[in-house]
Amino acid sequence: MKNFQSGARRASLSLTTALTMAAAMTVTVAAGAKVIAAANEAIAEPDSLPAVTVSHATHAAVLDTTSAGERLIAVGERGVVLFSDDQGQSWQQAQVPSSVTLTAVSFADDKNGWAVGHYGLVLHSSDGGESWQVQLDGAQAAQLILAEVEQQTAGDSSRKAKRKLFSAKRLVSDGPDKPFLDVWFADSQHGLIVGAYGLAFKTSDGGNSWQPLISHIENPGERHLYSIAADANNIYLAGEEGLLFRAPRTSRDSDLAFERLYSPYSGSFFTISASNDELVAAGLRGNAFVSRDQGDSWNVLQLPSEASVVDSEMSNGGELMLINQAGQFLIASRNEVYATQVGVEPGLAPTAILSMNDGRVLLSGLQGMTAVSLSDERISSN
Repeated sequence: MKNFQSGARRASLSLTTALTMAAAMTVTVAAGAKVIAAANEAIAEPDSLPAVTVSHATHAAVLDTTSAGERLIAVGERGVVLFSDDQGQSWQQAQVPSSVTLTAVSFADDKNGWAVGHYGLVLHSSDGGESWQVQLDGAQAAQLILAEVEQQTAGDSSRKAKRKLFSAKRLVSDGPDKPFLDVWFADSQHGLIVGAYGLAFKTSDGGNSWQPLISHIENPGERHLYSIAADANNIYLAGEEGLLFRAPRTSRDSDLAFERLYSPYSGSFFTISASNDELVAAGLRGNAFVSRDQGDSWNVLQLPSEASVVDSEMSNGGELMLINQAGQFLIASRNEVYATQVGVEPGLAPTAILSMNDGRVLLSGLQGMTAVSLSDERISSN
């Protein structure tokens, strides 16, 4: 599962710790004053520090991968963004202005891409992932939601309106502590981001402005939204407590009308993939389901393990790939309703799958990345 625990602000905690240590050590008044003064200085937050430099790119903690034309892009902990122009044989680190953990990445073409992560951060690249700029942060996102709710509830004294307004104000007061968990762009202008506690936004101008989608998604419990998928006809969302949504891709600039779908499972779906009206939704405890009618009905996909599925990919040819927390890489055919284990990567702590142009698959995890070749019976690492 992609990590969605937010980075906490530590300024006040550091001050308290410093004062406690000063008292315990019975330092002089002068020394104590220095400790207090140092603790009161502004402590740089991850969203204001550049990404850490990694010495071994292939061992970096990677949470998501994608392609930008022929180039591979990987994002992960502490703001790390990597790119490869030789199908993963070598990697370079991009220039990123933030050391916030990045959870997901999407490229609309070989130049324009977006990455999202903790602190409600949204980054944009216009040069194929070599450099990135901040487009949105959690504080701005909260203010956008509050402004929309205030407009919608103006003059409405109902309990529902008051509850919505209270929730929006609380979002602002909480600060930028809620992460975005997935991002998807149809082209260089139109995209979606979703995240923890039901956060959802859309853009129609390449991320120069963002519009909240919370009022367009039936999620009164503010459950986490983990994953976005799309095919030629629809956009799909999957989330906590079996949440599944669908919206038609009929008009990019009109309000997206998400309808809630029947869910075959009440647990969390961490991943959803779509291709040619066929869907797979999978998640907690190895539960996975396939739909061949755009999510109207679902069939169980029998997996050989109860380990939670963390990512999936569906090819246009109908091949379905999944990876779970046990490090098992699973493949299912469109004509089958069960998955076959084809290999194991022990200790990988997997996070993402990406098919590469050379026919191999890039498996990513908290211990780095590995490119694997598929055979009839097993995976052989290269």
